[in-house]
Amino acid sequence: MVCARLRVGIIFVALIGLCGCGKNARVEIQPQSGLERAKVILNDYANGLPMGSEGATYEEIVAEVRKTDPQKATILEKGFADLKRSPQNRSGTARALLKQL
Repeated sequence: MVCARLRVGIIFVALIGLCGCGKNARVEIQPQSGLERAKVILNDYANGLPMGSEGATYEEIVAEVRKTDPQKATILEKGFADLKRSPQNRSGTARALLKQL
């Protein structure tokens, strides 16, 4: 008798879990602009994070920024080149670049 009640209880809980608790609201995610992506990367460098695989996307970010603001794209291009060239002062270079943007 106890075993039967336990089985019914387990099945009941499983059915409740499968039904869900309500409607799911749609969440729309806006993609970041090139300038926002660059600022996030530079902020990470300014806080001492090491350079990772994002270095491969520098050209893509610069091209995206160039569509909206060519002057800032040129600043970014030079700054990213400096970061690649001299990684030992990455934090200071990133801070200076953030101030220019």
